[in-house]
Amino acid sequence: MNTGLIAARYASALIMYASDHRAGHDLYLMMKRISGFFTLEAELEKTFCNRMISREKRKELFLDMFPNYPRESLQVLSGFLDLLIQQRREHIIRYACLQYIHLYRKKHGITYGVLTTVVPVDEGTADRIKKLLEPVHPEKVELEMKQDARLLGGFSLRVGMDVWDASLAARMRKVRKAYGLTDNNQT
Repeated sequence: MNTGLIAARYASALIMYASDHRAGHDLYLMMKRISGFFTLEAELEKTFCNRMISREKRKELFLDMFPNYPRESLQVLSGFLDLLIQQRREHIIRYACLQYIHLYRKKHGITYGVLTTVVPVDEGTADRIKKLLEPVHPEKVELEMKQDARLLGGFSLRVGMDVWDASLAARMRKVRKAYGLTDNNQT
C-alpha cells in the first residue's frame, strides 16, 4: 500500500481524535516542530523505527520535545506514537506529520507561504504581505521567512503551487535565456 495514503489516513484519524480532545492546535504546533526536526536530524527516523530500542525510549524522543505542553495534548501525541509503534508503522511518522499539518491548515483556512529574501524582512513588511495574500483575515496567513543570498536581490514568494519570483537571479536567468547565453559561454 502507498505510504502517502496510509499516512493520510492516520493523519485524518488523528486530526479528528485531537479535535475531540481539544488538542488540535497544540498537536498542529507539535507536528510542525517534529517535521522540522526530521529536516535537521537525518537519524531521527532510523532511531524511531529501531525496534531494538524500547517503545518508551522511542516515544520519549518526541515527547521530550514538548516539556511545556498541556498534559492532554501530550497524551494525544503519546497515544498516536503508541499506535504507530503497535501497528509497525513507525516509518510513516514524518509523512503523517506533514499530512496532519496540511489537513489542519485546510480545516482552519490557513494560507501558508514561504517568503525568501536576501536580507531579513521586518515585521511591518511581513504584515503587509499577509494582508495582500488574505485581505479579510491576514491573521490566517502563516508566512515562513527564509534567507538565500543566491537571489542576489528582490524576493521569491511561494504560496501553494503559485510562485512569484521577483529576484535579481531570476531576471538574470531570463536575460541569459533571451540572448541565448548560458553560464559556460557568457561574454
